[in-house]
Amino acid sequence: MQVSKRQKTVAIYSFLAVILGLFAYYIYGHQSVLSELKHISPWLIIVLVLGYGLMLVVLMAVYNATLDLCGKPLKTKENLIMSIYSTLTNFFMPLQSGIAVRAGYLKTKHKVAVSSYIMASLVYFAIYAVLSSIILFATGKYFWLILPGMASAVLISYLVLRLASKHFARRNVKIKLDLSRNKIARLTLVVIVQLAVQSAIYFLELRQVSGSTSLLRAISYTGAANFSLFVALTPGAIGFREAFLSIAHRLHGFSNAQILGANIIDRGVFLIFLGCIFIVMLATHAQNRFSQTKPAIEQ
Repeated sequence: MQVSKRQKTVAIYSFLAVILGLFAYYIYGHQSVLSELKHISPWLIIVLVLGYGLMLVVLMAVYNATLDLCGKPLKTKENLIMSIYSTLTNFFMPLQSGIAVRAGYLKTKHKVAVSSYIMASLVYFAIYAVLSSIILFATGKYFWLILPGMASAVLISYLVLRLASKHFARRNVKIKLDLSRNKIARLTLVVIVQLAVQSAIYFLELRQVSGSTSLLRAISYTGAANFSLFVALTPGAIGFREAFLSIAHRLHGFSNAQILGANIIDRGVFLIFLGCIFIVMLATHAQNRFSQTKPAIEQ
């Protein structure tokens, strides 16, 4: 079915209205998150917001490296808009719904099969899980668990990929992926950068609530936090991230009070960042509308 420009416009602005409503609802129900930021240096908030801006750029590289497995990398502006939509959806919707947004967009706009993108994403998640297991154990006093931890991550990732592959095979769905060494190496490299940026952000937040901390402990903390994303049944993994971090407190060494404080700061700053990228998205759509109407005005 052909979708008209009017229908696309209605869909886009309906989505923006929903996101704006969710912003208001979230702030109303979590006023303590923003009020906590009053006790933090404005400079730290600015640095953290810039850190999340850098994270968005890194995620764009991650998405393109993942899409490259499907042979369909995106141009910078298109990748930016898709990344913003995905980031907003992941925060406000359960089950990391951003992947569904990306899959639907790629199928409609670039004819990328949903099955191929799902498999490419599972390859990314496998790399993400294995590397997260390494930093979880390698930087703490339980470093001797790194091999069994990494082996478990590899085994589970392999089983998930195997089951997904068999599922698509039973449905006679062909998977078209380029899993060449160079493309896997590129994806692994950008995931390493992603983990590095995450660790730096968490380090600054943890130092705020604990007075002082080491970068190695923050890296281990990052590894524990990342595993909550795989079972994120709530929007923004609220509750699940804290639970994972609390369970793994002996690995990274932070108390429950410090975990809660750091996560309040993180969610408050991230909410400010989401507001910034929401404005960018509105400005982009307004610019596109102006570009479309300008020729008609000139005529």
